[in-house]
Amino acid sequence: MRKIDYHMHTKFSADSDANPREHIEQAIQLGLDEICFTDHRDFDYPEMPFELDTISYFKELNALKEEYKHHITIKIGLEMGLDLDYIDEINAFVNANPYDFVIGSIHVIHQTEFYEPALYFKNKTKEQAHKEFFENTLECVKTFDCFNILGHMDYICRYGPYNDTSVNHSLYQDIIDEIFKILISKNKGIEVNTSGYSLRGNCGFPNFEQVQRYYDLGGRIIIVGTDSHTSDRVGEHVEDVIEEYQRIGFDDVSTFTKRNRDIL
Repeated sequence: MRKIDYHMHTKFSADSDANPREHIEQAIQLGLDEICFTDHRDFDYPEMPFELDTISYFKELNALKEEYKHHITIKIGLEMGLDLDYIDEINAFVNANPYDFVIGSIHVIHQTEFYEPALYFKNKTKEQAHKEFFENTLECVKTFDCFNILGHMDYICRYGPYNDTSVNHSLYQDIIDEIFKILISKNKGIEVNTSGYSLRGNCGFPNFEQVQRYYDLGGRIIIVGTDSHTSDRVGEHVEDVIEEYQRIGFDDVSTFTKRNRDIL
């Protein structure tokens, strides 16, 4: 199974200062086969302007892609915040440039986000907050077609003013199953986002029980991404995730070119 990192952020994202060259060098050192840069774009993110200078982004990454073409395969992607308040704007932004790959992620729900000051959680029990998150995710995967995989499906468990922020998936499994079924019907996939290991210890976002559920429902499009905002995290836990994918039954990870799944 190929070793990839398909979720990486650089100085082109508002929340990173990383040099993309250093990401590439780290990936080569770790023996990764392919990487994809997926810098952020969100509309109306509270407290932080997640703009993306696409002209500079493509210019610098295309130059690096050419420079390193004999050492590693580099793709140019996007992490697009899916937001039901900005459907037309999101579709127009994604379609305006030749991205190889697009992650669709839920970062904002009706102008509230999950990071500090986390107004999203105000006056909500954990169960209410988590249910609304999965319900919103379901509506997003029904509504949008401009992405290839759903990013960090249950990363809501990172945040919240609760003693225990973990997700009890059994309470929302019917919603999650519907998310998986819609993704599968649209020929879209999921990732395991390895940033979750720092919180959970032995798995990313989502956990491997949910990946198994996706597989059992017929899902076969899968990637692995570190969500690295610094070069030292590039490739982190990729081999751990691949080992679990093989145990579950996947033959290989998926890669993409011009938003189409590569045929190997």
